Amino acid sequence: MKWSASRCGRLRAPMSPARNQSKNTAMPQAPTPRAGKSLCLALMAATASAVPGNAQDALQLPEITVEDGGAGSLLLNETRKLHTQNETGSLVGLTPFETPATIDIVTQQEMQERGLNTLTDVYNTVPGVTAGNLPGEPGVTSIRGFSRGAVGYSVDGMQVPDPLLVSRNYDSFSFDRVEILKGPASVIYGNGALAGTINLVTKQPVLNQNFGQAIANYGSFDTWRGGADYNVAIGQNAAVRASAVYAKSNGYVDDTGSETAAVTLAATAALSDRLTTTTGIDYFHDDYETPYQGAPLIARSAAISPSNIVSAPGGMVIDKALRNENYNVYNGEMNSDAVWLRNRTEYRLTDAWTLRNDFNFYTSNRLWANSEDFTFSAQTGLLDRSTTFISHDQQVWSERATALFDGVVAGARHRFAAGLEYIDTTFNSQRRFGTTTSVSPYFPDRGFFPADTAANFPTRQDYDSQVGTYAAFAEDAVNLTDKWLVVGGIRYENIQLDRQIFNLNTGELLNFANTFDSVSWRIGTIYNILPETAVFAQYNQATVPVSSLLLSNLANYDFELSYGNSMEIGIKSALWDNRVVATASIYQIDQYNILTRDPSNPALTVQGGSQRSRGAEAELAVAVTDQWKVMANVSYINAEFTQLWSTSGNLAGNRPPNVPELTYMFLTSYTFDRIPLTASASVQYVSSFYTNTTNTIEVDGRAVLDAWLDYRIGDGTLRLRGKNLTNEFYANWSGYSSTQVYIAPPRSFELSYAVKF
Repeated sequence: MKWSASRCGRLRAPMSPARNQSKNTAMPQAPTPRAGKSLCLALMAATASAVPGNAQDALQLPEITVEDGGAGSLLLNETRKLHTQNETGSLVGLTPFETPATIDIVTQQEMQERGLNTLTDVYNTVPGVTAGNLPGEPGVTSIRGFSRGAVGYSVDGMQVPDPLLVSRNYDSFSFDRVEILKGPASVIYGNGALAGTINLVTKQPVLNQNFGQAIANYGSFDTWRGGADYNVAIGQNAAVRASAVYAKSNGYVDDTGSETAAVTLAATAALSDRLTTTTGIDYFHDDYETPYQGAPLIARSAAISPSNIVSAPGGMVIDKALRNENYNVYNGEMNSDAVWLRNRTEYRLTDAWTLRNDFNFYTSNRLWANSEDFTFSAQTGLLDRSTTFISHDQQVWSERATALFDGVVAGARHRFAAGLEYIDTTFNSQRRFGTTTSVSPYFPDRGFFPADTAANFPTRQDYDSQVGTYAAFAEDAVNLTDKWLVVGGIRYENIQLDRQIFNLNTGELLNFANTFDSVSWRIGTIYNILPETAVFAQYNQATVPVSSLLLSNLANYDFELSYGNSMEIGIKSALWDNRVVATASIYQIDQYNILTRDPSNPALTVQGGSQRSRGAEAELAVAVTDQWKVMANVSYINAEFTQLWSTSGNLAGNRPPNVPELTYMFLTSYTFDRIPLTASASVQYVSSFYTNTTNTIEVDGRAVLDAWLDYRIGDGTLRLRGKNLTNEFYANWSGYSSTQVYIAPPRSFELSYAVKF
C-alpha cells in the first residue's frame, strides 16, 4: 500500500490556536516501518499548519510517497526533516525544503542511535562543521571555514549576543533536535552569524498526548549517564513536558573528572481558540575538575615515543607517552551554571494575521581557574606554564514583538513577518593572568593555583559591560507560482556599548563607549524542477564584530563592525519513493575589515584584513534494500586569508586555524529479518589542519571507525557501541597556544539502554 500527500486529500489548515507555532510543536516520533499513512499525516500537519484556508491553492506541496513497510521507510527521518517547519532558516517558519539555504537537522533519535552524547559530538557529524571542547571555549565551532564570532548561537530561536561566551558542550539529551543553518543568518539572528548559526531546540510540550522516555549509559573511563523525559497532557488544551539528564566521567586523561546536569521544563496552554502561550525554563550545569588543556609540542630528542601527528618547525613533536598527562594545577576548575527562561505568546487575529511576542531571560555564572598554556623550553627541558583566572556573571533579557501574515495578495501566497526587538546584556568579569612553576613533561609536580595578588598576577582587571541592541526586521516569502518561491529579508540594528575596566594593580579606571549600526539583508529563491526536487540560490550580507563586544578594550572598542557576504546555490531532493534523499550546494563567503597588522608598522593593529571561504557540500541517504541503509556526507572547504599581515609578514593565502580542507563520513546499518537486531558502522575522515595563522604547525588528518549493535527488547533498545575501534592516536583541535593540541579519546566502549513508554 502506498501513501502520499495527494492520497490524503486536499490540504486545509486546521482551525487551531497552535497554527504557526513550529517551536511549540515537537517533531513527530519516528514512525514504525508500517507507518506510511502516519508520515503522510505528520507531513501535512507540519506544513499545513501555516497555510490559511484561503491560501492553500497558492502552494503545491511536493508529493511524499512512502512504500508501506518497504525500503523507503528506512529514510522516514531524513524525509521528515526536509518538511519540518523551523525558525533557524527564516522568520516565517519555512521548511528546509522551502528555504533557499542549507539547513542540517540532527534529531534526538539520531543522537541516540549514533552515540552523540554531547553537542560537540553532534556538531562534528554535520558537513562543513567542526567543533572542539577547548576548555576556555567549550563547544567552540567552525562553520565553512569561519569560527568564533562568525558563528551564531541560540536556544529555541532566541539568540544571545557574543555566542562565544555562552556556548557550552551540553548533554544532547536535553534537546529535541539541533538545527544548523549554513551561511549568513544575521537577518534572523542579528549581528554576527556570518558563517551560520546553531539553534538548540529543547523538548517542547505536545497537546493531547502522554509519553515518555528514559536512558541509561555506562562506558569506558567509568562514564555513566542517565536521563528521563515525560510529556503530560492536561485536558484538551494544555500540556507539560519535563526532561532531566545527569552524566559523570573520570575522563580519559589523568585527573580530569567531570559532571554535567540539565533540567528542562515547559508548559503550553491554548487559552482560547486564538490565544496560545508556552513558557519554558531550563537549567544547565557543568563542572570539570582540573580540565584537560591539551598536549604540548616538545623536542624530538626529549620524546620517549615521538609521533608524526603534528609537523612543526625545529622538529617539535607530540609524544605518545604523554597521551594521558595533565599539566593543569591540582585544584584547577572550570564550571558554569545557566538558567534560560522563555515565553512565547501568540494571538491569531484572523486566519491570515498572527501577533507573536517572545520574551527571553538568560543568566549564567562561569568560572575558570587553571594553568592553561604550557610551552616546552629547550634550555631547561621543562614546560613553562601560565595561570588564568576568569569569572563571568552575565544576564541577558530580550523582548521581540512580531506580526506575521500568511495569505494571498494579488494572487500570490505571501508569508510575511515584521517586528521590533530589544536585547539588553549586562556582563561582569574578573580577569587575572600570570605564570606559575615550570614542570617536567614526564613527572609533573603540578602545584596549586596561586593566590589573587599583584605578585602572582601582573594583569588583574575587573570588567563591567553593558550592551543594548535595538532592532527592526522584516521578511517575506512569496510563491510567484506553485513551483517558484522567492524570499527576501532585512534587519537593522543599533548597538550601544558601555564599558568599564578597573586595573587592580594600578588603581586605574577606564570608561569608554561606542555605538554601532548594522544592516543585514538577504535575497533567495527556490524552484521545484520536480515534485520532490528543488534547486535554490541565495545572496546575503551580514556584519560581525571584530572581537567580542563584551570583552572589548581601548585598543579595539572603536573599531567598526566587519562585514561580509555570501553566495550559495544548491539542490534538495527525495527520489525513488523516498529511497534516496540528497542535498548538495556550493558557496562562497567573504569577510572584510577584519583585524590585521599595519604592513608599514607591524606593531600596530588596524582594520583592513579579509578572509574567504569557497566550498562544496553534499549529503546522501539511500535505502538499498528493505533492511539496508547507507548514508554519507562530504565537505570541501577552500578557506584562506585574502589580506592579512602579522609581525612575521604577509599571511595572504594561508588557511585559518582549525579548518580542515576535506571531511567525509560514511555510515551503514543493516536490520536483520529474523531477530530484532541492527548492526551499524561509521567511518569519519577529517583532513589536516593548521594550529596558527602562519601555517607553520600542521596537524595530521585521521579516519575514525565506530560500530554498534542495537537489540530491541520490548519498547526499549539495548546498544553496545565501540568508538575509535582502531585506537587511532590523533589530535582534533588546537587552543590558544598553537604549540598545544587536544588529543582525542582512545578506543572506548559504551553500553546503553533506552526505553519509551
